[in-house]
Amino acid sequence: MLASRLEKTVPVALLLVGVLVGCGGATPSSLTLPDAARGIAVAPDFAGTLWETTGERPWRSQDGGLSWQPVSGHPGAVSVAFSQYGSEVVGPDGDQRGDYGGRRLANPRQTPGTFISISSPYHRTNRFYALDVFGRLWLSADAGRHWARLRASGLPASALAVAAVRGDVTRPDVVYVAAGDAGLWRSRDDGASFRQIADIPDAHAIALTTDDQRLVLVAGDRLYLSTDSGRTLLPVLDRRVDVVAYDPRNHRLAYATAGGTLLRSVDRGQTWP
Repeated sequence: MLASRLEKTVPVALLLVGVLVGCGGATPSSLTLPDAARGIAVAPDFAGTLWETTGERPWRSQDGGLSWQPVSGHPGAVSVAFSQYGSEVVGPDGDQRGDYGGRRLANPRQTPGTFISISSPYHRTNRFYALDVFGRLWLSADAGRHWARLRASGLPASALAVAAVRGDVTRPDVVYVAAGDAGLWRSRDDGASFRQIADIPDAHAIALTTDDQRLVLVAGDRLYLSTDSGRTLLPVLDRRVDVVAYDPRNHRLAYATAGGTLLRSVDRGQTWP
C-alpha cells in the first residue's frame, strides 16, 4: 500500500486526455491525488511542477497531476508558495525552503505563529504573506527569514486562506483573504486594511495568477469565479472543493481539488469536468 502511495499512475487512456489538454485541447480532466489536499500550487519552473500539501507531507507532479512523488522533508506541510529562491512550505513546525521542482526541503525554521496559509504576490520577489491559526496576517520581505505582523484593519478573526497578486510594481500588492462564513475580503494597501467584497458562504480558499490579475477563483459553498478583480463573482461549479490554484504563467490553466480528486480547467476556471 505504501508503494502505491509513493507514485500514482493512471491508465493510458487518461494519459492521452492529459496530453490533449496540455496541447490546448478543450477537454478538462479529472485525476487522482495522493491524498486529500490542504494546499495546492503551481511552481513557476519550466516543468510547471504541481505541488500538493496534505497536512502530513508535500507531493509534487511534473506531468500535470498524472503521477506524484513525495517531497523529502519534515512532515506537517499545509500550504506552499514560491519566491525567487524557490518553494516555501509552512506547517505546525515552521517553514521549509526547497527548490521549484520539489526534490527536497530544508529543515524547518521557526515562525512567529502556526501558519495555515502562505502566498506570494509574484514569484520574482521575496515577499510572502501568511495567515496563522488565529486569523492574524503576517508579512516577510526576505523570503521567510523574518516575519512582521500586519495591522490588517477590518480583517475578521475567521480568516482561513490568503492570496496576493502584484500588477504595477510601483503600487501596493492586492491581498485577498477567505474568511469562512464572513466571506471574501480584499486589501489594496499591502495588507494594512481590509474590506469585505463578497458575502460568499463558507469561503475557504482563493487562487490568483500574475498572468491575469483580474481573475479570482474562490472556493466556498460552491466554486466562484471573478474576471474583474472581485467586483462580481459567479458560480462556475455547483459543488464544494477543498483548495484552488492557477498556473502563475498561464491564466487559462486552473486547478481545484475535491477529496482525493484533482480537477483541471483549461479555460480560466470557467468550466470544470
